[in-house]
Amino acid sequence: MKVLIIRFSSLGDVILASSLLDPLYNLDIKVDFLTFKPFGEIFKEDYRLNKLIEVDKKELKTISQIKSFTNNLKKENYDYILDIHSNLRTFSISLFSRIKTIRYKKNSIKRRLFLYKPFRRFLINQNFNVLFAYLETLKLFGEKNYKKYRPRLILHSDDFKGVNNLPKNFVVIGSGARYKNKIYPYFNKVSQILLENGFNVVLVGSKDDKNLDRNVYPKEVIDLRGELSLRQSMAVISKAVGSISNDSAVAHLSRAVQTPVLMIYGATHPYFGFAPLEDEGDFIIKNLSCQPCDLHGRKECKFKSLYCLNIEPSLVVNKFLKILTKFNISS
Repeated sequence: MKVLIIRFSSLGDVILASSLLDPLYNLDIKVDFLTFKPFGEIFKEDYRLNKLIEVDKKELKTISQIKSFTNNLKKENYDYILDIHSNLRTFSISLFSRIKTIRYKKNSIKRRLFLYKPFRRFLINQNFNVLFAYLETLKLFGEKNYKKYRPRLILHSDDFKGVNNLPKNFVVIGSGARYKNKIYPYFNKVSQILLENGFNVVLVGSKDDKNLDRNVYPKEVIDLRGELSLRQSMAVISKAVGSISNDSAVAHLSRAVQTPVLMIYGATHPYFGFAPLEDEGDFIIKNLSCQPCDLHGRKECKFKSLYCLNIEPSLVVNKFLKILTKFNISS
């Protein structure tokens, strides 16, 4: 059997989609993975994939472009498409290809209703997890124990080149996020407390993350933001005792390299399904009546305060230390 998985963006979603690869490989199903550049980098030399198909987003903007692209997909003779994006672009690919398609349950209506306070009390106990929603598509292939799988990315020795001189006993901090309403503003103070508790601290992320961060960090903090490739970042995170991150890709990379993570929530909410599971880490949120204010965190704070991110650094560190204790990791 041959299957095409489609997940275009964002990076965090593509990382979580890696959870499908182990079970499909174990079922001896040949898998191709279609995504946008440069997200395919996380699947470099992944033995679980038959083929990685990367495409520029601008190449799939129009119906004619999608139709032309889909004509090439037909030649691959897929038995199924696993559509774990479920947007207009992926619907079009499915339609034009005429390949049997399995779509994940996106829960988009409930997630959007959760933005409005009157609906929350009816929805809050209806747990939704994106990871399990992806994995549920495996039931068609006879996989009953799909909930046991987790995102997993495979590292190679080359990924560690240039990042071998890391200190012992270090914590990774993912200081950035796509939108400012998701960015915790006190990572410098968190870093100081971690240093005082005997940990080293390493910052990872993009050059933009560094440029937007106005914090002054203790001189002992190692700042690698903007200096690493995506795969080098994965390698660094894999060596950490744990990570602390905004609701962003660093949190999901941590999950995929089996590093315990504490995720900090601001404008978004665990209800949307992206929080780490109990065996992956934990999260911290103030649970204000105005949270969440946006599905992706891009909307401006209507109070102009971002009080949702005003979480005491000591509380963040204490929660993180509890995670390490649960995972039997000591400083």
